Amino acid sequence: MEPDQQLEIQLGHLCNNRCVFCVSGQRTEDGDALPADVAPALAAIRDGRARGIRKLTLLGGEPTLQPGFFEVVREAVALGFSEIVLFTNGVKTSRASFVDELLATGGHFTFRLSFQGATRAAHERTTRKLGSFQRLVDTLGHLRARGQRITVNMCVVRSNFESIVEFPALLLPYGVTQLHLDLMRPLDAGVRTEDELRATIPRNAELAPHLAAMIAGFPEGFDVNVGNLPFCVAPELAAWIHHDGEPTLTVAADGAGALSAPWDKYLVKRRDKVKLDTCRACVFDDECSGVFETYQRFYGLAELTPVSAERLLAVDRARRLFVRHLAPNLARLEGFTHAGFRERARGVDARARLVALEFGDDAGATVQLSLRPEGAAIAATDRFVLQLDATSADEPATVALLRAVFERLAEGTRVIHPVGDDAVALATPRRSALDPRVGRALQRLRAASPIGDLRFDDVAVDPDGRRAEARFGAADDLHVAIELAARGPKISLRYQLDRAVASPPERLVRDVARALATLRGEG
Repeated sequence: MEPDQQLEIQLGHLCNNRCVFCVSGQRTEDGDALPADVAPALAAIRDGRARGIRKLTLLGGEPTLQPGFFEVVREAVALGFSEIVLFTNGVKTSRASFVDELLATGGHFTFRLSFQGATRAAHERTTRKLGSFQRLVDTLGHLRARGQRITVNMCVVRSNFESIVEFPALLLPYGVTQLHLDLMRPLDAGVRTEDELRATIPRNAELAPHLAAMIAGFPEGFDVNVGNLPFCVAPELAAWIHHDGEPTLTVAADGAGALSAPWDKYLVKRRDKVKLDTCRACVFDDECSGVFETYQRFYGLAELTPVSAERLLAVDRARRLFVRHLAPNLARLEGFTHAGFRERARGVDARARLVALEFGDDAGATVQLSLRPEGAAIAATDRFVLQLDATSADEPATVALLRAVFERLAEGTRVIHPVGDDAVALATPRRSALDPRVGRALQRLRAASPIGDLRFDDVAVDPDGRRAEARFGAADDLHVAIELAARGPKISLRYQLDRAVASPPERLVRDVARALATLRGEG
């Protein structure tokens, strides 16, 4: 076990619901789910905490039905778990007194409520238990009144998927922070006939319009995620799809309540999934684990069609999947070196839409960069902006590296403004010889780009830092140089064409005038 993992313990299979997708209700109905001995669970959480794990998830069946439930919770609180996630169908938490008793333990809880439909009819069709929906609604009220963190989980099956468009109206008034929908895994459904499974598992393509309508009903930024849907079924929803999750060790129970040794949850969950060889051409190949074997048996694999980079860009104009769009550009840095510098570290945060890069040389100098979809930057293309976060190298070496890295990354994009000699001054003015007034003017120019038809080609700075020249290409193969010079208390500006023309094009004159106004801080 590693500290960055979470520990998930199934306290047993006892459950009051009879969900069509779950083994626990079936085992309970068959008399094969007994109250579990609490000792193995206590031993498991002690072992996990001793190894540095700080997040614990308790699930079942219905974990609150286990006689040793509170003993486990109190031990987890005493051991110092920073978060205890409780999966529940509301059977006990529908009573305010139970919630208060739980909170009195002093634990920091996240409640994960098992809504199996966003309407009463859909939920109770799926749980096969009358009254189960209202218990969860009552739970929402109790938790909301007590300021608790609430998340919701649903297994997507034929009896509930059409209801999901009602989730925003159901959940938002109670301050729910996350909704996770997961496609049914047939191996977790217990002993089912082929006819039962076929009646339970919908076609993936049927889900897409309902998912899209549901997501549109939530405010921007609400945490919705859909597990195990192939990206190619709905690439426009790829920002909300995932396969696997955070590293999780699961301790599972058998019918009698005996607990297993910890196992890697998502490694096991992938073992009955299949893909096509053609999936290797998909931009999501490394993220997507395909479909379950049972799904293939029922519906085949014709839905699995590779998503190209071009198709992804067409359906994700907002660049929610910024990191995924950037993959071809980042691949060009493989094996890249420049003047002794090579890539030493890379960090990717898909949710924050950020790629962080660190380059270093043998002398110990480091240059830290980041790529984002937008914002103030030392260089920009129509796909990303480049920011300099920190450097311990001297200014010329930093600028040379930045120019080389940007040239690699920008291949195949439209450059809006390039890396110039002002790069260090833009990011860390105190480390640069560039006159601060000139630097600020150049920052305004970059932020305003593109300016009409002017193509921003370069910025050159004199060694003393008091003069810079911004160079542009224009229509009719003309080139323009705009000089910025610190003379006394003011910045002087002038421009010059690279060759004499009898009458400069009117549009060029207008664009240059706009550039000069920007440099002066006008408009």
